[in-house]
Amino acid sequence: MNILITGGTGFIGRHLVEELSKSKDNKIYCIVRNLDRAKILKPYNVELIYADITRWDTMEKIINYNIDVIFHCAGCVQNKNYSLLEKNNVLGTKNICELALSMEVNKLVYLSSVAVISGNDEIPLCEDLPHKATNIYGKSKIKAEQEVLGYREKGLKTVIIRPCMVYGEGEPHLTKTLLLLLKFRMLPLINEGHNKFHLVYVKNVVDLIIYSLSKEEFLKGTFFIADKEVLTTKEVFSIFSEAINTKPPKNIPKFLNPFVLNFPYVGCKIKSFYKDRVYSIERIKTLGFNHQYNAQSNLKKSARYFFDKM
Repeated sequence: MNILITGGTGFIGRHLVEELSKSKDNKIYCIVRNLDRAKILKPYNVELIYADITRWDTMEKIINYNIDVIFHCAGCVQNKNYSLLEKNNVLGTKNICELALSMEVNKLVYLSSVAVISGNDEIPLCEDLPHKATNIYGKSKIKAEQEVLGYREKGLKTVIIRPCMVYGEGEPHLTKTLLLLLKFRMLPLINEGHNKFHLVYVKNVVDLIIYSLSKEEFLKGTFFIADKEVLTTKEVFSIFSEAINTKPPKNIPKFLNPFVLNFPYVGCKIKSFYKDRVYSIERIKTLGFNHQYNAQSNLKKSARYFFDKM
């Protein structure tokens, strides 16, 4: 199978390249903008295509490639500059859809995000809830997903996968931040750590991305991917603390909650754990997807990976 991947040098994309490279039947092409960063793909024997998904003039040359499937994993995850989010997440996705349609690929698998519906209050959240974001990143992913849905109506066969917060070896955002806060005793438990904190291990995400090619049912609707286990913040922080040999965070009295939640920098980080985050995975289970990786052991494994780098 001839495969084109965007975002191959990113966290999820890199794990996807690694897994797909295990099959000698796969020929993998990766669109890259930074040749220095692309050196991390060297062990996987991929062919690099130098292009920018936000510039169609650099993409046209790819139309002549013989590609069966496109995995669109590229995206901007910062939450400060909306014009940058719009350029990378929306325009970049539109260009990839146009490329896929022009090339008449068999399928386009798009990596969206639960951020597109996270503003809804239901527990658990399910895929059919209306688009509703809580930040500008989520808003950009809504517009990007709408682009994909528009191209689906034009006849492009598309799969839309929505991961929740992803952890794993090499994850550059969530895991690193949590471990630093825990290490320096700056992450107290709000609400005694009872709030649900549903995460997903990167290899479970990769497994679903690949599995989605096997069933035509994935061409309709959207699909969450989260770990099978729903843990509490206390459980997640305890696993991390044990892995890096530090004491688990302490509960803080309720009367101190307003003070802690409004504390500069740390407060805004803690607020994100003061809300239940649970995602229904019934839809992928119905289609026969089985999680190969459990949360507890892989949270510990991910934490130890970062601890060794500290």
